[in-house]
Amino acid sequence: MKKPSLLVIFLTVVIDLIGFGIVLPVLPQIGLDLDASGWQIGMIVASFSLMQFLFAPAWGRLSDRIGRRPVLLVSTAGAMVSYALFALAITWHSLPMLLVSRVFAGICGANLSVASAYIADVSKPEERSKRMGLIGMAFGVGFILGPLLGAVTADWWGAAAPGWVASAICATNLVLAYFILGESHRPDSVATEDRPRVEQWFQVVRRPQLGVLIGLFFMATFCFTCFESGFVVLFVNNDKMQQREAIAIPTGAQVVWIVADKSEVKKGDVLGRAQLSGKETLVHASRSGRAEGLKSPDGAVPSINYTKTVAYYLMAFCGLVGAAVQGGLIGRLVKTCGEKKLIGYGLLLLGVSLFLLPQFEQVSWLMAGLALFALASGVYRAPTFGLISLNASSREQGEVLGVTQSVGSFARILGPIFVLGLYDIEARLPYFICAGTAVVAGMIALAKLQQPQTQKAAAGTDAVPVTSEAAG
Repeated sequence: MKKPSLLVIFLTVVIDLIGFGIVLPVLPQIGLDLDASGWQIGMIVASFSLMQFLFAPAWGRLSDRIGRRPVLLVSTAGAMVSYALFALAITWHSLPMLLVSRVFAGICGANLSVASAYIADVSKPEERSKRMGLIGMAFGVGFILGPLLGAVTADWWGAAAPGWVASAICATNLVLAYFILGESHRPDSVATEDRPRVEQWFQVVRRPQLGVLIGLFFMATFCFTCFESGFVVLFVNNDKMQQREAIAIPTGAQVVWIVADKSEVKKGDVLGRAQLSGKETLVHASRSGRAEGLKSPDGAVPSINYTKTVAYYLMAFCGLVGAAVQGGLIGRLVKTCGEKKLIGYGLLLLGVSLFLLPQFEQVSWLMAGLALFALASGVYRAPTFGLISLNASSREQGEVLGVTQSVGSFARILGPIFVLGLYDIEARLPYFICAGTAVVAGMIALAKLQQPQTQKAAAGTDAVPVTSEAAG
């Protein structure tokens, strides 16, 4: 029997999220390249979360019955296939296949809820909030490396490359999990009684503390998703944030451009032919990005706009700060402040950061705002999952965390539609609304949550007496 391993489950989630992080930043652009409209791209992006919303509780309950390991293996194999379909959709210029790839990825996307249950299985009650920080740290690592790998591979090998690389990474994850990952679910843990979906949700959220925690998780996830979906759009379309590099042209030369204005080019691509004193010189792209001003009648300087690339790096910076908080500081903060204060104050800081982000017009100040956002996100997430886990019995961890992830998926369905719908009215409006939502959530957390009186529970008991309302 392979022994349960926190290291292996951490690596499993990291690798899975690297694959997700590779695809997510390029997905909207791929949709545009396939001539999709804005609402179609929104539907394709939302389809992944919609499928997770429908299937995550079922995967969680299945893991309560047959174990965490087989469910993780199946979901990882499904992710591998979905990313291959994503690459084929780009190669074959097929919008329907692009949709199928995201739907299939969502159906098989059980890794996060089952990994959370896995950590709960192998952790003592008083250690759960700290160890749930591993999931947050995995998020950070995935969203550091994912966008970087996506940008680099697309730059080197073309638009389909991120999909193939993500598929290969998931294949590596599958091999690792198959040969190393041990089962964490105890055979003596009796699964909860099978209930219809509505009753299942009602049984979980009707408990006062679980209901508040899951509601807070929904509000926080909605705010984070709006940031995630709208940040690149907000940054790239801010005239004062544009990052350009002039194209080197011999002085006095006449250039015949062979690429279209505002087309995406790669470093080293031939952009045109410069004629000077009867001699012809090729004009190359000095870096990857969007070629601008090539045929502009107003005399604009031809340049490469690499603002999107900077946006990818800013997202990676945000993930780096979040990973540092959740991987290195969250354990100490939980001991010092307790889960209730971390959740409440973390959400309040989240609101402040969301209000400030659209106000900045310099990259340096924007990085400071992103650091605050990442800090706030890292502070509230792990304690929220820790308290949810502590308020669930050992035999229902998969079900409760599955419902929680399903609620999060519902927030991720609404977020992109909300932020992109309001963007045409006022680009900053979604951020202001989300800022208010996060502040309200923080106030609810400070008023309604109860800090656990004791975190001692006998293994295998039917209820964890964390608070006076834990039993509902």
